[in-house]
Amino acid sequence: MAFVKTKKNNNDLYYYYVESFRRGDSVSQKNLKYLGKNKPTKEQLLELEIEFTEKKIQKLIRANLKYTPHKVHTNLLENAETLKTKFFNKLNLLSKVGKDQLIKRFKTGYTYHSCSIEGNTLSRAEVDLIINKKQSIDGKMLLELLEVRNHQKAIEYMIYEIEDLNQDFIKRLHEELMNGTIEFKEFDDEFVEGGYRCDMRFIEGADFIPVPPLQIPYEMRDLLSFYKKHKYKIHPIELAAEFHLRFVVIHPFSDGNGRMARLLMNFILDRSGFPMIDISVKNREKYISALDSGKVENLTNFIYNELEKYVSDLFGNLPDDKLESYFKQNNQNQSQNNQNNNQTQTQHGELTQ
Repeated sequence: MAFVKTKKNNNDLYYYYVESFRRGDSVSQKNLKYLGKNKPTKEQLLELEIEFTEKKIQKLIRANLKYTPHKVHTNLLENAETLKTKFFNKLNLLSKVGKDQLIKRFKTGYTYHSCSIEGNTLSRAEVDLIINKKQSIDGKMLLELLEVRNHQKAIEYMIYEIEDLNQDFIKRLHEELMNGTIEFKEFDDEFVEGGYRCDMRFIEGADFIPVPPLQIPYEMRDLLSFYKKHKYKIHPIELAAEFHLRFVVIHPFSDGNGRMARLLMNFILDRSGFPMIDISVKNREKYISALDSGKVENLTNFIYNELEKYVSDLFGNLPDDKLESYFKQNNQNQSQNNQNNNQTQTQHGELTQ
């Protein structure tokens, strides 16, 4: 909770807007804003509360924190910080249009990969047409179209959430992700949008059994307590990996747990000032293997490798003065490829009618 703090220098009082936060078992403070020599009025305090949302405060606190290694080697965390710096330094060289194009491309790719990991058969080009061009695809299951539309909406919902992680937000995010899918769950009488499951579930091929339904609220409470206690102590990549792993084991919902785990992982990374991660469907087996190991260090290493590949593929050794033109041309090529794919699909549809 942010508050006003005074500091005395000689005979003068100076006012600061300060946030108190916990790092493990210790408590620290972060000066958010210098307010001057005059005591802030009620109106000014209200403006400060509006300006400094939970999201903004978290990013300010985490900006210059030194994290304690949790279960991985310090070198990996240092390399992750280098990648983060490179990513945002390059990103800041782009115009607003360039940034918007990059963000749009990430969201589309992320939606495609996350849904594909769970078995959605839509191609990358089809996903682009559905969520960016608002088109439908003939011959595809309505559920698959709904899954990608919902996932895109869930990303937006996650990004613009101003509060921190809590059970209510997680349930609302699940409701956004699964909105309208209940009509396709005719053989699942226990399915609830935005509600924890109330029956036992077993995951085919997994080496663990999800917790019994009566334990879910308590396990989720413990998971969120772990997050709140360590969010300013454990490095964001490790924290996101452990949260992801424990969430999957709890398996709190009847459906959508994998997509939810990746959304919440990215929520933590984004709040920590890190680039969000797009786990490629091509690396699905490595990803599942890291999860099945049950070891935080394995999933942390996997997430780091995905981040490293993403930043490398995105920017490579491209000179700074070529970034804007590269992304403009790249988006034009992607758009043309999608148009060609759409025309091909239409032609195939006409031939089979």
